[in-house]
Amino acid sequence: MKKLFIISSKSGRSYDETLARELLKYFDKDEIKITEKAGDTVKFAKDFRDRGGEILYIKGGDGALSEVASVLCGSDTALGLIPGGTGNDFSKNFSYKNFKLGNIFDYEISPIDLIEVNGKICINVTSLGFDTNVLRYAYDIMKRKKLGGRLGYFYGVVKSVMNLENVDLKISCLDEKNEEVNLSGSFLISALCNGSYYGNGFNPAPKAKIDDGLLNLILAEKMSPLRIASLFTSYRRGDHLGKSGVREILTRSGKISADREFLYNIDGEIYSARNLKYRILDKKLKWIYFKGVKK
Repeated sequence: MKKLFIISSKSGRSYDETLARELLKYFDKDEIKITEKAGDTVKFAKDFRDRGGEILYIKGGDGALSEVASVLCGSDTALGLIPGGTGNDFSKNFSYKNFKLGNIFDYEISPIDLIEVNGKICINVTSLGFDTNVLRYAYDIMKRKKLGGRLGYFYGVVKSVMNLENVDLKISCLDEKNEEVNLSGSFLISALCNGSYYGNGFNPAPKAKIDDGLLNLILAEKMSPLRIASLFTSYRRGDHLGKSGVREILTRSGKISADREFLYNIDGEIYSARNLKYRILDKKLKWIYFKGVKK
């Protein structure tokens, strides 16, 4: 069995020497790769895939996971995650409470879905509006002031509330019955979810399943700062669905467009566009479920 373990050293708490030593019980030295610079994660994953690699593990955050998922999409190489970033939002779709490194080869492989967004691959959530502005402000303050993730995200939320931006959107999509849905309006948040969590623990799509062939499009209409404050806790807990101004659409593909350029993010990486085309990539990634790590 060809196997590889990548440690993403740029992700939060990912690199620690104790883990690297512990891994030598289960991997040969040349089967462990530690990233040193931008692009290493993709390079290691591509090389392993092209050599017919079977099992790839990544210890890192959502960004590193997304990079590897993009490389392995549609391939025969299976991917397993050990959380090691700041937010670790995708890992919240599972319970790692009982995970032990000694069980790393005690697993099942089952395919999960991915999203294609403007030609790029997304494993977790693509969103635009308020939450992308939160990321923009958070990344800026964390870089300038070297703040931790939680403080950075808190600053981003406060700054975004103080500088509210709603985006006028036209949405055309196919729902779970392959029927066309068209709507337009001014939206505070538009989140296209494969997984349930994003933004350092928020739960926009509590009903989302990563292997059901569907995406959960969450739409929050334009609202006042007071209304945002009242929904904030609900949005974090995942009990906001059904509340006034919040809508969920199950969708397979579609297009989101605006008259002006808007910011959006794919698994936390920020981009800008006027049009966002997306589609579900049904069961395109072989996923490793460790023993004791439940869905």
